[in-house]
Amino acid sequence: MSLTLTATDADTRPYEATLLDGVLSERNVAGATFNNGLLRFHNAASAELAQQNLYEFFGDRASELTPFAFDWRGRHFCRVQLDGEDMALRADSAFNEASPLTDYAGTVAFLLDDPGAVEFLEEAVMQEAFAALQIFGLRFTDCIGLKVPAFLGGEETIANMEVNDMDVYWSFNAQVYNQVKDTPPGTPIRLG
Repeated sequence: MSLTLTATDADTRPYEATLLDGVLSERNVAGATFNNGLLRFHNAASAELAQQNLYEFFGDRASELTPFAFDWRGRHFCRVQLDGEDMALRADSAFNEASPLTDYAGTVAFLLDDPGAVEFLEEAVMQEAFAALQIFGLRFTDCIGLKVPAFLGGEETIANMEVNDMDVYWSFNAQVYNQVKDTPPGTPIRLG
């Protein structure tokens, strides 16, 4: 089953149209939510916040990233030039990683058109989290993030998940990561 449009944010202004070229503008997906929050495409306001969050977390390396979408887990999909190739990657603050996917246009086509995108985005796990958290969808600005980030040993379990504002989630993870990144392995860390 492919993605289904379930909501559109009031702000449908695209972000950085010159950097994201016509691939997204011809699809008219800025501000669109699919499958109750499984995947959302950034609008001008949400992408600007995402860009700031990426800078907070990855520092100057984020200058090469142009966010275009985000999923229910709070992971940003970004366009980037890697070794001269026009690529997409998925940035995850809970794991402190940015994983290359495939070419940018191919990633957008996969996410919007391929039935395998639902499995790739882990809709079954999202539905399990929705049931445990007693919710039926996510607001455009929310995600379901890890209470204890994986970079601190937090597990990818439903018990370690909670609804968060995307901006707050990324800012919190960036602050914690930047405080602990230089500590020796095994150093006790207390959250809260």
